[in-house]
Amino acid sequence: MARREGMVRLPVCLGLFLFGGCGGSAAAPASVVTGEAPAVHYSIAVDAELRTLSATVCPRDLRLARLRVTRPEDASRVQRPRVVRAAGEVPLEIEQDAVPISSDTDGACIGYDVDLGPPREGFWLAHGGGHVLASPDVWLLAPEPRPAGTRVTASFTLPAGVRVAVPWPEDSRGHRIPETAFTMRGAGAFGALGREALSVGGAALDVVSLGDGFGERAPLVTRWLERSAAALTQLHDDFPVPRVMVLLLPQPGDDVGFGMALRGGGPTVMLMVGSSVSTEALDKDWTAVHELFHLSAPRFHPRDAWLSEGLATYYTDILMGRARMLDEKSAWDDLRDGFQRGNRRGTGRTLRQESLDMHETYAYWRVYWAGAAIALLADVELRKRGVDGGLDAPLRELARCCAQSKEAWSAERFAEFVDERTGQAVMKPLVARYAGSADFPDTAEVLAALGVRGAGRDMTLVEDAPRAGVRKAMMAPRKR
Repeated sequence: MARREGMVRLPVCLGLFLFGGCGGSAAAPASVVTGEAPAVHYSIAVDAELRTLSATVCPRDLRLARLRVTRPEDASRVQRPRVVRAAGEVPLEIEQDAVPISSDTDGACIGYDVDLGPPREGFWLAHGGGHVLASPDVWLLAPEPRPAGTRVTASFTLPAGVRVAVPWPEDSRGHRIPETAFTMRGAGAFGALGREALSVGGAALDVVSLGDGFGERAPLVTRWLERSAAALTQLHDDFPVPRVMVLLLPQPGDDVGFGMALRGGGPTVMLMVGSSVSTEALDKDWTAVHELFHLSAPRFHPRDAWLSEGLATYYTDILMGRARMLDEKSAWDDLRDGFQRGNRRGTGRTLRQESLDMHETYAYWRVYWAGAAIALLADVELRKRGVDGGLDAPLRELARCCAQSKEAWSAERFAEFVDERTGQAVMKPLVARYAGSADFPDTAEVLAALGVRGAGRDMTLVEDAPRAGVRKAMMAPRKR
């Protein structure tokens, strides 16, 4: 999640920012699942007003015990659960956050409706003109039990002019629903969605625009996304995941605001972009690079959000410098400024506790930039010890093995991974020193050795500094 001063957009009442209609291609209908593994197929429809979603869930070679609401707070939206048979429907009950299914249904299909209509909107369910931003967490009930290897698929029946955007893989039979759609937060939308397919670094970017889109500025937004995604190849051999859904939420204004990376159902980045965004705002924006970077690493435990956000914050400036989206001096000035501000912010909690509490305390600067400072210290120390590329090589390997891991990583696991791959005891001592401490990592000595002096207009890069060569290598475009 991207947060830097002057550009923070808190996710409160997202519906206030959604305007107009959207466009894209309708999902192809899927046939009934065939094969020998247990399977569950969802047939999903929405009404023309985008107020009600209806689903029919049909198991094969699997006896369902219940359908569970992914987020208990949304249980009141579920309506009319029922057994669906040729002879007629049999009502079922909702018990807390689940619809129990008795054994005498004998594998029959189960139907349910979900109220998508206002009021009771929020960040994950919000209506705009001609569309609704509706996270699958709100409307996709999870089948239980779900043995390993169960194939879960979906097809959509939609009114004319209404299309669907979900990050699920799609083939000739419809969408395949990954397990993470039931275990991690995801994004989705229905309406007249604007859609564009981009290819960057070997990855397919499914760019979906809500609202009225960006009009004559659309090509500028496209180039900005392509440039931001390409910056990741300054670290990785290719873009770190094969497919990403980029959900653009137009809002009033001329800059780029809030962003978020999600993993439920497939890699997704949500970005709030001013409908009259300027070339200048896009040229200086860091939000897209930051959020796309998150997809190159596994998710971390909430207590270690400092590491996830710190790596993304640090590498945002490093990669933008390498890609020449920032000049070297501006990149170092941004890092130095962030360290200083992060050092002044916070509530006095340990870094792990700050991470857990930051959405209540708003100690984002402390969390993000303390993590970034630790990344800097590790990167420079590894380079000093002769590790070619510092943190780059272990992060490339991490992306290859584990970017789409279903498990949440701890900082200790990450530190062990880095130290094993580099053969150096660098990351583990840093995590041990700072994760349980309220002290902000001291970057002054390292920055001085790199030759980073002053700030703002007075910023200078000292060419004969002890580690000036390391500094230049850190920002140098990657050689293939």
